[in-house]
Amino acid sequence: MTKFAFLNTKRLFVALFVIALFTMAVRETLDPDMWWHLRTGEFILQNGIPAQDVFTFTVPQNAWVTHEWLSQLIMWLVYLAGGLPGLILFFAALIALTYWLLYLACAGRPYLAAFIVLLSAITSAIVWGARPQIFNLLLTAVFVLIVERVKDGQWRVRALWWLPLLTLIWANLHSGYLLGVVLLGTYAVGDVAQRWLATPTERTLGKTAVTHLFGATFASFLAAAVNPSGIELWLYPFLTLGSGPMQAYIQEWHSPDFHQTYFWPFAVMLALGVLGWVFSKNYPQNDLAVAGVPAAPPTGAVMRPAGAHVTITDLLLFLGTGAAGLLSARHIPLFAIVAAPILARSWLNVLPGSRLAGGESTQQPAKPIFAVLNWLLLVVAVGTAVIWSLTKISGNEAAIAARYPVAAVDYLAASGLDEARGYNSYNWGGYLIWRGVPVFVDGRADVYGDPFLLYYRRTFDVLPGWQEPLDEYNVDYVLMEAGSPLTAVLAASPDWTEVYADDLAQIFVRAK
Repeated sequence: MTKFAFLNTKRLFVALFVIALFTMAVRETLDPDMWWHLRTGEFILQNGIPAQDVFTFTVPQNAWVTHEWLSQLIMWLVYLAGGLPGLILFFAALIALTYWLLYLACAGRPYLAAFIVLLSAITSAIVWGARPQIFNLLLTAVFVLIVERVKDGQWRVRALWWLPLLTLIWANLHSGYLLGVVLLGTYAVGDVAQRWLATPTERTLGKTAVTHLFGATFASFLAAAVNPSGIELWLYPFLTLGSGPMQAYIQEWHSPDFHQTYFWPFAVMLALGVLGWVFSKNYPQNDLAVAGVPAAPPTGAVMRPAGAHVTITDLLLFLGTGAAGLLSARHIPLFAIVAAPILARSWLNVLPGSRLAGGESTQQPAKPIFAVLNWLLLVVAVGTAVIWSLTKISGNEAAIAARYPVAAVDYLAASGLDEARGYNSYNWGGYLIWRGVPVFVDGRADVYGDPFLLYYRRTFDVLPGWQEPLDEYNVDYVLMEAGSPLTAVLAASPDWTEVYADDLAQIFVRAK
């Protein structure tokens, strides 16, 4: 029965782990920016990369740094090939690949690594969807894998020189490329500090390797300038991070609210990092001891696995990305990826010799009856994943209709208002672009600029002078969420008439 031998328990576990990653990632296409990303990809394919806004009637003269142009083109090509179902499956596959690569970067495979990576995936799931940001997660995992493998001695130092080429690609996929550069710099600075301020470990890079890493970091920064916007992309991430209105009004830029349960996995990862270091601090050879003062092993101490030490590099990476996650929920997935290998090493140190931290030791072939049961479990898992995916795909249109003003835009098209000037909800701007409706505003906050966004909010929040934006831009209709403060004011105004309403949206036109 040797033909069944290869599917032993560990291999079944790994297969179920990968299937679980993919299944978790299958979700409806509900990201509000996906719609304008798709239309941008279509525009790029037909007309080239735009340098100015092409979707609004309010700021057509504004410059547009299309830092996600390659992501948008890929998304549009996937849509052409498979429609929205194709996008669902494509991004689920990208997400599964991301966390599989992260798994390969972690110690304690298969069980401990899989547990840590699943927690990382759950923590990151707050941003999953059909969006360019997924490429950020994928390339972050690739960068972590390459550097971790070099530090473990599994790959040669020359592997680091793939990073500038990857950065060049990353810079054309998303402006998040800067994370990769900062990540490399942190690894390099941390290992230098480890040699100067503490005791080097087996994983601390030598002088030659650190020199290569600094060189790859600088080359990666230079490579990022090879994009349609050139060196302007070097400044773009800082302009985004420095935007007051974006920080104030876009939810994913807010600090996490731990009253919300979907932020709890982030808290768990932070706690596991601290606890892992606390419980391992009494083991011998503490690497944060003062250099030159060796720590004597206590009587009966269990030696830590090689490479599992708490290092300055790990502290910089964990605390730096953790602080970024506490400042902005958008950064939590990046922390989850960077922290996963650190947690795996730390807890492998806390649990030496346990079955959970059993490493990659070989396992005897399964007995025929158990091999058959393993195959049965695998088939059931695959079948469940298929059914789940088909269910999500079949319910996608209904989910879109529950989130976006599908019927209201149908009314705009039927009444001819889709060619007029409308004031719309920020969250629905992308969907209106998808439907070919000129928008007042949409999710491209960087295109509009801070002054315009504050001007937009004057009407949205019904502040003094709320009518001015509507009058200045000759707005003919307002499409807004039902029951919003603005719709209540419009309903009481003699200058506006309600022409459409459902449970999701209301439309008002100027009174004749």
